[in-house]
Amino acid sequence: MHSDEPRIVGLGIACLDHVFVTSQTRGAGQGELLSHVTEGGGLVATALAAAARLGAQAQIITWVGDDEAGSAVLKGLQDEGIDVSLAAVVPGGETAVSFVQVEADTGERTIYHKRGVEAEATQAKEALRLLQQADVALVDGVWPRASLPFSRRMKELGIPVVGDFCPDPARRELAWLADALIVSQECSQRLFPEGSWETRLRGLAAKGPTFVGITAGEEGCYWLSDGEPHHHQAFHVEVVDTTGAGDVFHGAFAYGLAREWGYERCVEFASAAAALSCRVLGGRKGMPTLREVERMMARGASEQQA
Repeated sequence: MHSDEPRIVGLGIACLDHVFVTSQTRGAGQGELLSHVTEGGGLVATALAAAARLGAQAQIITWVGDDEAGSAVLKGLQDEGIDVSLAAVVPGGETAVSFVQVEADTGERTIYHKRGVEAEATQAKEALRLLQQADVALVDGVWPRASLPFSRRMKELGIPVVGDFCPDPARRELAWLADALIVSQECSQRLFPEGSWETRLRGLAAKGPTFVGITAGEEGCYWLSDGEPHHHQAFHVEVVDTTGAGDVFHGAFAYGLAREWGYERCVEFASAAAALSCRVLGGRKGMPTLREVERMMARGASEQQA
């Protein structure tokens, strides 16, 4: 690649998010609802939306039900400029939904997710037959039976695969196929509870990817490339809601990879994009433009020199 409009394709979940802010978490009784928003969500879907907002041509392979939620999900993707021609609407199916509780003081969230329709591997193979060439592929681990043939085909075509999933035993083969695997801090702690950051990174790299990264919120991003561990500190913003920040990181990283940037620049760019996405309520409303990310990176460089 190599133009300013990279082509990014993703296979993974697209769901409908109901995000609401409360003053505190309650085990029972009533609590005040401070604000709320309903919008599209999902790992790969939001990553692609972030890439499209940055200027990429994005296309999604996903499955939704023929219900109101499914219609809202597809419309939201189309509004972001994402090609949904390979999205399948399952007759009688139910679209995945999430209810996301955000703490007003910290912006941290708790997700309550309901699985929707299941992906069909045969439909995934048909979508691959119709898929036009891409520069980078995104995949999550929600539907391994569909994600595996997709990732294998991308590898055959020489298209880098960016993974957004925790490589547990059920997704071990999928991890082998990823060129870049970026996981959350919670995932790394679950897999390697006693390890240091470097130990966790090397444990992830042992599963096959060339690049591995761990996003750690305010601590920034830890990553390993060519056997060397690195760290990029987080960009500072006033956090309202962290919903979707990891997905935005994946989408921005894929955008940089498609433009053939080095890993260090991809991480810095993705870190800035993810931070900016936390400025407002919801996983997509705060997704930044390319110019906003570039300004954030320039500001971060100036602060480091000061």
